[in-house]
Amino acid sequence: MPIIRQIHSWFAVPDLRNFGTISRLMLTSMLGLLLFPLINNSSESYLRQVYDNAAWAAPTLLLILVKGYVLASALPRITESRFAVPIVHLSNLLVFVAVDYVVLGERMSFWQHFFLFNFFALGFMYTEASRRYSLAPSLSEARLSALTARIRPHFLFNSLNAAISLIRLRPYDAETLLENLANLFRAQLRDGSQNSTLGQEIEWAQEYIAIEQIRMGHTRVQVMWQHHAPDDAETPHLLLQPLLENAVFHGIESTHRPGCISVLTTRQKHWIYIRIENPYVPTDSQENAKPHKGNSMALRNLKERLALMYDNDAVIKSRQLDGIFRVDIRLPYRRKSSDLKQLFG
Repeated sequence: MPIIRQIHSWFAVPDLRNFGTISRLMLTSMLGLLLFPLINNSSESYLRQVYDNAAWAAPTLLLILVKGYVLASALPRITESRFAVPIVHLSNLLVFVAVDYVVLGERMSFWQHFFLFNFFALGFMYTEASRRYSLAPSLSEARLSALTARIRPHFLFNSLNAAISLIRLRPYDAETLLENLANLFRAQLRDGSQNSTLGQEIEWAQEYIAIEQIRMGHTRVQVMWQHHAPDDAETPHLLLQPLLENAVFHGIESTHRPGCISVLTTRQKHWIYIRIENPYVPTDSQENAKPHKGNSMALRNLKERLALMYDNDAVIKSRQLDGIFRVDIRLPYRRKSSDLKQLFG
């Protein structure tokens, strides 16, 4: 088992559902094909060596890409287990042997190709592990920010004070507020490295909005929900609630009038699109408002977590236009079982 743990820490299985990973793999393969003849002492011409290597490397790479995509989509538990690296590498070796030895019938150069394949495959898995390790600090910061930034102290104290003031006159509202607050803190304390579902994220966001509506009034905090995406879509943990907290804190609480937040989710082919809009008061505005100064911590943490989880397949953009602050998110659609044990375990 120590050997397995060491392999798991030094190498990582590339996610072949990810366009960024596929692009890096294709680019690295082409560079390898172009550079290897330069260091190989062979009497053949440069172009001939490139052609001979491409004859076995190209079909092998294509089959591995297809196999990796199917394996990651159909059997994600295998690619995420501690035995993933040896299992995937052995299956890649079988693909290589089938192409080079069985189909192409290579005999004279088989062991040379075998060495090149292992050198390249293990080298790429090593660079993937190094890339993920370099992103690990952002994941740690995201976990810490879940305890320090996403539910700010003023929100906690205001919610508790609101519950105390409602206990005698509106006990049902006080009970609802405390139940929603407990659920939110349970979600906040959950391991930030775990994933969630869009349906669960919508539920947590609605519980948060319910607290703010009890605290500030239903007419003051209004939300228009347009949820048209699948509930089982995989998302980062606490995707929506911090963004809605920013929308309330910066877009509604800083003004003295009601405001409406818009939340739209849609699915288009293999993508999930999320748009959040809230009123925005510029810091140099002449209106009777006190805009809160923010450091964009929620957006920065979310960008880092999206990069860690989806590489460059996920996109998040924010902009201000005509008194509206808009956040647009695009995620690849991946189904995830809405399992209560996974969500709250």
